[in-house]
Amino acid sequence: MSGERKPESNPDRKQSNLSLATVLMMIGLLLSKLTGQLREILVVPVFGGNTGLSDAFFLGFQIPDLFYQLLVGGAIQAAITPTLAAAVERKKEKEGWRGVSIFINITAVVVLLAVFIGELLAPILIPLYNPNKSPAVIGLAVQVSRALFPQVFFMMLAALCIGVLNAYKRFQATAFGPPFYNICVILAMLLLGQATSSGPVRVAAGVLLASCAYFVLQFYLARREFHNYTLSFDHRDQDFRRLLKLAVPTLISGSIIQVNMIILTGFASGSGAVTALRNASTTWQLPYGIFAVAIGNVMLPSLAGLHAVGDHRGSRRLLTRSLRSALFMIVPSAALFLAMRQDVIRAIFQWSADYREDMITSAAGILGWYCVAMVGQTVVFIINQAFYARRITKFTLINGLLTLVLNSLLCLLFNYLDTGNLGNLSLSYTITSVISVVFMYILYSRNLPEAAPRRLWPFAVRLVICAAALLAVVMLLGMIPFNPAGKIMQLVWLLARSIIGIAAFMLVANWLKVAEVEDIKIKARNLIKKTVRKDKN
Repeated sequence: MSGERKPESNPDRKQSNLSLATVLMMIGLLLSKLTGQLREILVVPVFGGNTGLSDAFFLGFQIPDLFYQLLVGGAIQAAITPTLAAAVERKKEKEGWRGVSIFINITAVVVLLAVFIGELLAPILIPLYNPNKSPAVIGLAVQVSRALFPQVFFMMLAALCIGVLNAYKRFQATAFGPPFYNICVILAMLLLGQATSSGPVRVAAGVLLASCAYFVLQFYLARREFHNYTLSFDHRDQDFRRLLKLAVPTLISGSIIQVNMIILTGFASGSGAVTALRNASTTWQLPYGIFAVAIGNVMLPSLAGLHAVGDHRGSRRLLTRSLRSALFMIVPSAALFLAMRQDVIRAIFQWSADYREDMITSAAGILGWYCVAMVGQTVVFIINQAFYARRITKFTLINGLLTLVLNSLLCLLFNYLDTGNLGNLSLSYTITSVISVVFMYILYSRNLPEAAPRRLWPFAVRLVICAAALLAVVMLLGMIPFNPAGKIMQLVWLLARSIIGIAAFMLVANWLKVAEVEDIKIKARNLIKKTVRKDKN
């Protein structure tokens, strides 16, 4: 067909480019997660260990985040990125930009209106799902939320720029934007935060300024890719309507993730419960956000390009490889967190006496079940990206609605049993995640059999055996009567057990002939050869 680009004739070079893009994305996400985690760590000390202030601060983010997911969320990954990537692949870039431009313009107007509505509704929405929180916490959360709402607009603009850059596979330009944003937020916390009722509101205002700077940076990096952008609001355009049809189900399904978090927060009762839930949530998302998100984001435009030219075999190979790579990194991370959950929470968050031992116990109790959810959510995320690459969004919506109903029912059940265990909140989420994995995997395999991943179950069994070895080794090390008091020694002891545990995982994986281990060995040998050649020259 004229105007279409033929698939690359050198698959090894293509794979090398994907590997490099994945590494760059992982480095950026690692920096993003590290700086983001530092931001989370500072919350309790900045507010003087007052869990009422930290609870209100975290609550204040939830409604603006929900609005963002409802209006933008995964629509960029589901609609803009694959649409532009396919248009570039087919050499129809200008036509692809027509619908994307209209989508961007109309979205910007809608988000501005939503910000205004959010400012008005915040005093109604926050108390609605937090009947068990104190009036002081609710009142402060409303102020924080109102200060944050304009941030939704700037984050939307920044996300659109990132979606465009990813469509052009300029991952190096998007990888380091989030760390920049996090650093700006950290500065705002250090400069504006204080242990008073105005402290959370002052920090929220600083976060708003950080989001503005974040957008300016991303737009500057994407300015050349916008040369085909047009200022049009033609809502009758067929390309725009196709984008909208893709985006709406994704917006709803993406917002359900935030709704599920709001549900968990609503059931979290007691002083500091919201803080503990937030700390556990951000902890399990550290490896998930680095490995799973990096691999999925890099896979998306490439998979969309393969689908655009009808390469089903290449699509299947790429999806299978992406799932295996993500799980190979996530499973040992989840096992480490599970075996050392109290030590992990202590290492990350306890940098002063403000973060007490009872707070560690609460957050660790929630983290335990999240370790299983980490694996499940990795599979769901990669399969979602695969659906997005084929511009199919209805299944992610169905899955989102299913998880919303299940999570709500399980939370109600555990609340009815009145166990008082905060870990039941993450247990509800984990059960929902496992069901979601089965549901999405079956849907993809039955609806797209020609591109469905192959032989994942034998691989999964081998990973379980490797993880069992890791757990056994780390738990045996934990029986050693060694309890370091100093922070540095705590971190060293945690790192030492992690390295030994990973070594056990890799040894068993090598014995079981897991292909990913052989890939690592080949890359290591190639790197050594290159280093030796450079030294000789």
